[in-house]
Amino acid sequence: MKLSRLSIFLVLLLAPSAVGANEKLDAQRAWKPFFESFRATVRKRDRAALRGMLSTDFFSSGGNSEGAEAAFQFWDDPQVRGWDAFNRVLAQGTVAKAAWWNAGGKSKYIGRVAPPAANIRRNVKRGAVHWYAIFEFRDGRWYCTVFNQCCD
Repeated sequence: MKLSRLSIFLVLLLAPSAVGANEKLDAQRAWKPFFESFRATVRKRDRAALRGMLSTDFFSSGGNSEGAEAAFQFWDDPQVRGWDAFNRVLAQGTVAKAAWWNAGGKSKYIGRVAPPAANIRRNVKRGAVHWYAIFEFRDGRWYCTVFNQCCD
């Protein structure tokens, strides 16, 4: 009887970390194909495909209140050149999102940030990064959640 109680206790203790580990592994496996596809979609300015890669709460400079369409219009502005900025940011790659993006707390989602320089708080605060993108792994797939001019 003691052995079975001990077994149950160990399963309950270790199960949450196993689930978290599976999610991290799933996120790692899904990242490269997603990011390659995402970069190609932005390069082609394929709005229909991009809509499916943006989170429902997607935030972008100049267009958050009206969703993706307002963001697309903002990026189209010749003064903004948002599509070009998006391509430049994505070309620099990504890194795992630092805790400071969540006010030091644990994020609800696994995340990545582009460009890598945007993951250093002082670069963002000092305006050394002009644009940044944030990606999150939600419900088993990656989404772009933010593409923002720094720092408005």
